[in-house]
Amino acid sequence: MTVRFCHLDTGATETTESFFFENLMTTRVEEDRPSNAGFNPVLDEGRDDAWRDANWKQVKDNELQYDEDVNQYLILTLAELANPKNLSMMNRNVVGLGSDVGQQAVDEVERARRYWLYKVNADFLLLYLGLLGSGYRIRGDGYFDKGKSYYHSAASNLRGIQGGVSGLSDVLEKLALRFALYVEILRLMKNRSDNYFSFYSRITHDQLERLESELTRQVNL
Repeated sequence: MTVRFCHLDTGATETTESFFFENLMTTRVEEDRPSNAGFNPVLDEGRDDAWRDANWKQVKDNELQYDEDVNQYLILTLAELANPKNLSMMNRNVVGLGSDVGQQAVDEVERARRYWLYKVNADFLLLYLGLLGSGYRIRGDGYFDKGKSYYHSAASNLRGIQGGVSGLSDVLEKLALRFALYVEILRLMKNRSDNYFSFYSRITHDQLERLESELTRQVNL
């Protein structure tokens, strides 16, 4: 569902998809993180199946460099984050940061349910590390390893459901293999923004605690 919002400074209205598209793509260009870097669009053009079979790894590695599909996935995932209905759904399925969703997924009989658990928790870690987690909030590389593992498991379960690869399973696999890159791109997008994304990054821990204390005091008046 498309969500429209109003910019407080200008009064202009915009969809969440267009807002995140502009922020993400501008960040990739201006921060020298271009889309499709290293991708050769004509690598296997005119090649027969025998050549593709013999050079499958080169073809696969080349396909991984194409990430316009990942851009689209990130934009839609960010837009869903702005929808309160989706936040409620996410809260029901996300496990704690100190927990492993695999322990819950292993008990699920339906593969579709396992896929959904892994995907939602992978998305959560990606957004948490890219938009919210910084400095004292990050506890090492463990979260990155979890994010990679969750996306890989989501892709694997989706292939099992669909009986083979699909556009979405390829995107999930790309996110698994290049998880740190996409976290970095989201961080760059947050830090260069003049809205909420940069606010959470720039405020210090002490300032945040004072703000929370003051808000609590005001609510209890």
